[in-house]
Amino acid sequence: MTQLIKLPVVSFRKIASPYDDVGARTYVAVVNVKDVPEELEDWRKALNPRDPKITSGVAKKIFATLENTPETFFFRNRGITLIANKTRFDNQRNVLEVEMENESKNGLLDGGHTFRVIREFVDGLSNEELGSFSAYVRLEIIEGVTDPDEVVNIVESRNTSTQVKEQSLEELRGAYDAIKGVLESKPYAGQIAYKEFELTEEGSVKNIDIKEILSYLVCFDVEEFSSDNHPIRAYTTRASVVEHFKRHKERVMKYIPLLPTILELRDLIYLELPKSYNKQGGKFGRLTGVTEVTGRKMSKADLPFLGKESSYRIPNGFIYPVLAAFRNLIKCDSKKCEWKTDPIKMFDELKDDLASRVGEQALEFRNPNKLGKDKATWRACYDSVELALLKRNI
Repeated sequence: MTQLIKLPVVSFRKIASPYDDVGARTYVAVVNVKDVPEELEDWRKALNPRDPKITSGVAKKIFATLENTPETFFFRNRGITLIANKTRFDNQRNVLEVEMENESKNGLLDGGHTFRVIREFVDGLSNEELGSFSAYVRLEIIEGVTDPDEVVNIVESRNTSTQVKEQSLEELRGAYDAIKGVLESKPYAGQIAYKEFELTEEGSVKNIDIKEILSYLVCFDVEEFSSDNHPIRAYTTRASVVEHFKRHKERVMKYIPLLPTILELRDLIYLELPKSYNKQGGKFGRLTGVTEVTGRKMSKADLPFLGKESSYRIPNGFIYPVLAAFRNLIKCDSKKCEWKTDPIKMFDELKDDLASRVGEQALEFRNPNKLGKDKATWRACYDSVELALLKRNI
């Protein structure tokens, strides 16, 4: 079966090598994710029989980048690689033609997660959202490899990256024992990856990154952050929370017993924020960056710490400022930290006000990434909780 796949590209170039004269050539194109052709699905399993799960941790990270910071997607994602029979480029129209001919020699050899997540994300956008959305992905095409055995060798070599990648967090595994202990009875405990690409016993990728959990924990470090100094870096840079944990490990250990409640609060904020905003006459699904999945070809947002799902996909920039505001409720001494009052009950009382404050800022910025980095947004949420405590003499 021969199939000609056409797609517009932003740029296209041949990667010259000393081996061009033997027949195999490499090309690289930059493609808007909106233009990644769905026809590639026919060739996704041709060379790689593994079926990437769009609910895996890897897939969720890809989706989160498209959702939260699409402008960084090109740099964070290694892209999609094809082995094709022939490649042609029309430089007048910037249209690439990829000819796929034989399933034993042509197909998508790397980037299966990327392709499937892109297609789900794009299919879930409305026509209006699709028109204004921009994110780009790298498309590599290897052309002219005719020996089936060599194709197999290339496929095997390209798909060992997760096996050989350095486990950057391995040295910290002992330091995470306290976290493992406090969360071991929770239903989601087995889904937490304490090192990169950690698998469950069934062989699937664990979908909760320890860096995510650390980022929530850091939001409550009242000995590091104050009313004027907010834990914005917990939102902006996951690597910084690992460094924070390493540098202040002995002190941060006091906060770990509070972690189950912190995680529950995080998911509760995610679940309730849209309801509170809509109740006050707003339309949460129309805020820039937010996607209401009802009636779309898009899965609901998983809330593992609550065991529930949300009909909204909400960028992290909406969540972190609200979550961090509840560090007002923590008191610490040299040995332990504890809650001044129940944060779950307090959030229930304040959720309408917090939703209003975040919603107003979201309308002003119309950019969820800027929202998450804005000090005034963090301060507005912090002030809401601080004022509530003062009124209650807590």
